[in-house]
Amino acid sequence: MKTMPSFDELKALAESDPQALDALRIEMSEEIIDSASDAMQPKLRAQMSHINRVIASGKNPNHVNALLMKELMRQFDRFSTAINDPAALTERNATVT
Repeated sequence: MKTMPSFDELKALAESDPQALDALRIEMSEEIIDSASDAMQPKLRAQMSHINRVIASGKNPNHVNALLMKELMRQFDRFSTAINDPAALTERNATVT
């Protein structure tokens, strides 16, 4: 498995070749997914696809960071709910008219 470059190397890559940085992100993510169990790989690929869509919707690097933070907080909230009130995950609040 590839070793994560240092922060300074990643910063330099982001400034000089953002596409190479993105390729590195995808390559390392694929390595991690490939090393996961067969049962987890589809879930991880779905999560990776979602993250890629969030990244693609960003207008600039700062916007991407804000979107990813918002998504992380949403996932954290869902995880907290799953631990503290699992029944709430299956409740439906929609009104059918």
